[in-house]
Amino acid sequence: MSTVLNKPVPVPGAPSTSKAPTLPRRRRRDGAPLSVILSIAWLGLLAAAIVLFPLLQLPDPTRSDYGAIAAGPFTEGHLLGTDEIGRDILSRVIVGAKVSLTAGIGAVLVATLIGSTLGICAGFFGGIANRVISAALDIMLAFPAIVALIGLGVFLGPGLGTIIIGIGIVASPAVARVARSATLLYVNRDFVVAARGMGAGSWRILFREILPNVVVPVIAYSTVLIAVAIVAEASLSFLGLGVPPPSSSWGSMMGTGRAELQHHPHIVLVPAAAMFLTLLALNFLAEFLSKRFDIKEAAL
Repeated sequence: MSTVLNKPVPVPGAPSTSKAPTLPRRRRRDGAPLSVILSIAWLGLLAAAIVLFPLLQLPDPTRSDYGAIAAGPFTEGHLLGTDEIGRDILSRVIVGAKVSLTAGIGAVLVATLIGSTLGICAGFFGGIANRVISAALDIMLAFPAIVALIGLGVFLGPGLGTIIIGIGIVASPAVARVARSATLLYVNRDFVVAARGMGAGSWRILFREILPNVVVPVIAYSTVLIAVAIVAEASLSFLGLGVPPPSSSWGSMMGTGRAELQHHPHIVLVPAAAMFLTLLALNFLAEFLSKRFDIKEAAL
């Protein structure tokens, strides 16, 4: 009872002594995490090595040093050793990076061009266009990708162009689904309805209102596809359906060196490590872009 009587009574107009509830502070947008910074650094280093390769004064990647067959790393004149016929592995890794990245980026460009066109048209026009395109995409997704790539490689012959076109066609349905999902998110927004009310045509709305908003998630998703395309190219090269000799990629280096894996593992492990670091960097970068631009797989 005494506790209740001694409790101070609030006076009207007097400043309150109780603490006001504190509102949660808005979280500041953090910068890029360390994993993304290291990923960009690795990709930049790889790109610089490819561009500056003629100035690095490294051994010819196609010439054999018969005095250093299957030499280990840190051999004199061969920093990462040589392969089973004496070719410098560091030079071949850099040249192989150019082929692998060209195949991956080129295939994703083809997939983005085809998939974005189909996905945006399906999401924007709807109706029969949506049903036909969606059915075609489902059929393409149901067909085994590796079988399609092997069949195309056998039919057209091995080569970088065949790999780019084949992987691009196989990967286009995934890009189309992302583009369709993003289009459906914006097709009924207020700014699109307002553009229609002002008399804008369908194609003007498509290119001026829808496309700029769809480009960002498609680019973020395409970063993942570059890693997938590099793995697909390596698989084909490992099977002998990649670029023909004397050109080489990481996959062909691992394929030709697998016979020496037990006695000279560096022949396979060095290109495998370069490929692993590149795929890891691309995945870290893709995850960062997906979180930054809030790409939800549930909307697919």
